[in-house]
Amino acid sequence: MKNISYLLFLFAFSACIPAEDSTYPEEVTLPTPPPIEENRRNICDFDLSEKEGEYELAGKWEFAGFQDIQTGKMDNLTCLARIADFALSGEDYDNLFKVILNLSQVGGHCNETVSFEAISFGSHFQGCYQADGEFITFVISESDIRSIPSSASTTFPVQGFEIRFLEDLRTARNFQIAKNKLYLYGEKEEERIVFVALDE
Repeated sequence: MKNISYLLFLFAFSACIPAEDSTYPEEVTLPTPPPIEENRRNICDFDLSEKEGEYELAGKWEFAGFQDIQTGKMDNLTCLARIADFALSGEDYDNLFKVILNLSQVGGHCNETVSFEAISFGSHFQGCYQADGEFITFVISESDIRSIPSSASTTFPVQGFEIRFLEDLRTARNFQIAKNKLYLYGEKEEERIVFVALDE
């Protein structure tokens, strides 16, 4: 009798379970979202690709970084200064700030040498330079240095960059032009300043 009661209970229980409905999809597939256009780039990446052409010392050069001659690696300070300027200037990827060295062909306010100007993240300065063969010297007086007001100019990375950039220009002794790049060498034998010809 117990067996019959048990069988009746199982039969009644199984009758309560609904039959599998084939109208339900086996698997729900969510639509994939459209791809997001990625127009951002690493602002510390710098195009150092070589370009053929005739490049002379006089002209506009964009600063790329302080480079370790042995490893070819760029310094971290320049990257930090770029990030500080970018973050505090509206994060505009289309108008990234360029540190420019403009070497003139004419004397300007210089007597027997030629003039130059440089614009960096927090400073604008001008002076005189003299180039002979592979030798070069820059003369920058304190009166020719003007601060550029900006939010980034008060940050430690930009202030550190300004000091190093100005000091390395003042102590530059040799230069080399290799295709579209200008290298300046100074007192630090393991390091050089790298500029790239600015196409205009």
